[in-house]
Amino acid sequence: VVRSRKHASQEVSTRMPLEELVKLFATYGQHRVLVTATDDDNDTDNNAQVPGTRKRGVSVDSGCSSISLQNNKVCGLTQYDVVRFIQHHNHELGSSLDTPIMSVARTHAPLSPSARGHMPHITVRNTALHALVLLRDSHNSALPVVDSDGRLVTEFAATMLRGLTHNSIGLLGKPVLAYMFGLRMRVLSPYVVHENFTLSQVMSGLLRMNCRRAWLVDREERPVAVISLTDVLNHFL
Repeated sequence: VVRSRKHASQEVSTRMPLEELVKLFATYGQHRVLVTATDDDNDTDNNAQVPGTRKRGVSVDSGCSSISLQNNKVCGLTQYDVVRFIQHHNHELGSSLDTPIMSVARTHAPLSPSARGHMPHITVRNTALHALVLLRDSHNSALPVVDSDGRLVTEFAATMLRGLTHNSIGLLGKPVLAYMFGLRMRVLSPYVVHENFTLSQVMSGLLRMNCRRAWLVDREERPVAVISLTDVLNHFL
């Protein structure tokens, strides 16, 4: 499994400074890395090893679990782990976490296809195939699903392809909600924030709800921006 994810997971050393790790996640689009240690690193593993071989991976997240690969151990580290680490050390960041979320979010014009810079979105009437095409063309990992009045209903993410098989491929021609029901997915209410939220509040919500993004909505509950873990990390560069 680890070998098959090499294209998506870069291997880093335990000695990598936190700033470089944040830059790797925020600037270069990495969502996860593999953390390994060498004999030169400080490690609590006292087992004798051949010089130069890898030891147990060490993570920013102390709860990170490691796995063995040909007698070597590596540890997965995600954007979520780093955001949690930053939140746990919020007392060291001063007023930075009081930043209005509007300063972090990339806002868009109202949800009107004719409006320049309008936020990419899909309606409950659009098919799952249409949603996937829009995801590809807009270079987004998720899109808001809105009702006929433009109010946020749920989100459609590229990860929703995971349960698709050759037996269920026909569901792509169904409306997005029917596609989710057909694959027995839960239609979750997305994490919603408003313009008076601070960065600290949004980070706490992302961690509490274990989600990758927050949707910024206006007074009519129409989405105008999305704040991802990447956006949060990019703020600290």
